[in-house]
Amino acid sequence: MHNDDMTSGFGALGDHSASRRGFLRIGGLTVAIAALAAACSDESDDANPARVGELTPPPSLPEGTVTDGVLFRTATSMHYSIIDAHELAKKLGKLTPDQTKIVDDYIAANKAVIADLQTWSETAGSKKWTCANPRFDRVILTPIGDRITGRPKEGTEETDVLPSDDPNRDAIALVHACETLASAMHQSLVPQFSKAEYRGVTIGHGTESARRAAALALIINPDNLVNPSSLLNANLDVPTTTSEAVTTTTQNIAQSGSGATTTTAPPTAAQIQQYYAVPSQFGTLSAVQLALGAFGASGQFTINIETPSLNSFIYDYQTDC
Repeated sequence: MHNDDMTSGFGALGDHSASRRGFLRIGGLTVAIAALAAACSDESDDANPARVGELTPPPSLPEGTVTDGVLFRTATSMHYSIIDAHELAKKLGKLTPDQTKIVDDYIAANKAVIADLQTWSETAGSKKWTCANPRFDRVILTPIGDRITGRPKEGTEETDVLPSDDPNRDAIALVHACETLASAMHQSLVPQFSKAEYRGVTIGHGTESARRAAALALIINPDNLVNPSSLLNANLDVPTTTSEAVTTTTQNIAQSGSGATTTTAPPTAAQIQQYYAVPSQFGTLSAVQLALGAFGASGQFTINIETPSLNSFIYDYQTDC
C-alpha cells in the first residue's frame, strides 16, 4: 500500500472489489462532513428553514387596559356573583321564611345596583356587562358550595369533604360575607376612578352594601353592636378567639389496653365565627374571611375572599359572558 494513495484505505470508487465495510466507512465520513458543514453554515441566509408538520402560532391576549368603564364592568360582574351567592344560600341553607325574605330583599338591592352600574359603564365609554364574574364563581362559590353539601375527595385530598353540621348557619354567613365584600370592593375602587362623579357613585353603593352587612350581623348576633367609644378604648393586643374544635381525651377503665379514646366535642358558641356591626366612616379593605362547613380537628374550613384585582377585572376586550 502506498501512502500517497489516499483512496487505498477505503478502496477506489471504481473498484468493484471494494468491500462492504469500505463503503460504510465512506458513507459515515460523508455524513460526518455534512453535519460539520451544517453546524458551521450561516443560518441567517436561510429565510425559510425546513420544518416538519404545521405549527399553530401561540395565541396572544389583547392588552388589558384598566379604564373607568372596566372598573364599572368589574363591579357589575361582582354584584351578579353576589346574587349567585345569595341564591346558593337559599338553595342549600334551609332558610326560615324570615331569612328568605331578607335574602330576597338583598338580591333585589343588588339587581338595582347592577342596573345603575351598567348605565355608568356606558357613560364611561364601555359596554355594559351582563353576567357574573367567572373567576369569582369558579374559585370562591364552588368550594363554598362543596363545604355545605359535602363531596368525595379529589386530587391529593386524603379524606372526603363532609357536609356542614349547620347549613343554615353557613348560608347566612355566606350572605354576610358577600355584602361585606361588596362594601370593601366599592371602597377600594374609589381611588382608581379618574372622575369625582364616578368615585361618588361607587362609594354610594359601597355604603349601601355596608349597611346590609351590618344589619345582617345584628340579626346573627344581636348583642354585637360595637360602641365607637368602646372601640377606641379597646385593647388591640388581646388575642381573638380562634374557631378550633376542642379535642378531649377520656379514659375508659373497663377497656383493655391503653384504654384512651379521643373524641371531638361539638362546637361551642365561642368557637363559631362572630359578626359585628361597627359604626365607622371607613370599612376594612382586607380580605373577607369566611369560616364554614363541618368542624374538624383544626376547626372549620376558612376561605379568604379578596376584592377584584387585575386577574379578575372585566376588560373591554371581553365580550362574552
